[in-house]
Amino acid sequence: MRDANYGAALQRGLAILAIASVPALVIAEEYDIAAESQGRAILIEKGDADYPGSTVRSGQEGWVRASYVLTPDGRAIDTIIMDSSGGPGFESGVVGTLEGSQFEPTTIELPNNVVDFRHEIRRGRDAATSNFIRRTRRIMTHLLNDEIEPAREQADEAYELGGWNLYESTMLWLMLGRIEGAEGNHAGKLEMYKRALAMSNSKAIPREDRIELLEKIFLLQSHFEQYAAARRTANLLEGASGAEDAVGRITARSSEIDRILAEEDTVAAKATIVNPCDCEEGAPLWHYAPARRTFSFDNASGNVERFEARCETHRISGAVEFDKTWTMSPEWGSCRVFVFGVDGATFDFVEHLKEGDLSTADDTAVAMSGHNTD
Repeated sequence: MRDANYGAALQRGLAILAIASVPALVIAEEYDIAAESQGRAILIEKGDADYPGSTVRSGQEGWVRASYVLTPDGRAIDTIIMDSSGGPGFESGVVGTLEGSQFEPTTIELPNNVVDFRHEIRRGRDAATSNFIRRTRRIMTHLLNDEIEPAREQADEAYELGGWNLYESTMLWLMLGRIEGAEGNHAGKLEMYKRALAMSNSKAIPREDRIELLEKIFLLQSHFEQYAAARRTANLLEGASGAEDAVGRITARSSEIDRILAEEDTVAAKATIVNPCDCEEGAPLWHYAPARRTFSFDNASGNVERFEARCETHRISGAVEFDKTWTMSPEWGSCRVFVFGVDGATFDFVEHLKEGDLSTADDTAVAMSGHNTD
């Protein structure tokens, strides 16, 4: 099924790209690596942050979202790559930067920390090259004409070619998301839409388009019964300026999600394990910030191997087993669960309603909703 205003959105994308263009970057002379964190870790000194040499020469920019555990002596350990764009060089660079950083010491281990790294070349950011515009026009024209196979071939070709800045990569992930949806892979569509939103800025996705994208993400999360994530996405929409119409369209479903989370004994999020890097070096996973404290697994298809739940002050891990439940104490603070396995494996992540879950769910929604739709 097509998105609402599908053709108009594609035409608008073509118009935006035509305006925001820059000459092709031949040799990068300057680069910038910025980090934005969520969690209780306080950075004292950032480790060496080197830009991958081959990628900076090609003009490729990168974005990485990672989870890490903070030790009492102020070190980052056990980094998990949650999502990324640009290739494995950026992922390994982030792991090295975190491991070389010094944080303020704490009295206990703090497991639930998330950081976004943006690797940007100063010259040519926030606009598209003429090469990218030409490729994008061909892809969008195929999509407008329902020519999905050639659109997929040319989008994959652009992805493999690389050399794109973050503005261009955001556009590419949005197009790939549309192609995934046209092919019937709505789980892939959701992942790519979330990636595009997470790595974007206001130039790549202006306010009106951001609102539209948030609404699409909400509907996809609702479709997969990922109600905790859908509730956080609804919070982002409700707080966005100019989103009144979109909020009105989702109000009935959002209210029903609130009822489900408050009343139903179990809710089962439909999950798909993916490789965030789409490369041999990546570790396939699915991650989620649940609304409830007790969870289990069910209906697995493919190899779903192990999990780790990272909360503010505690973490638990183990093999994925069925007919077994795990509980994260409310005293541990907000939590995020990581599930590892084979790329493409699916399962149900089941949340069980227990006494005290409602107030904890509200706290989690507040803690996680700053810039996350996960």
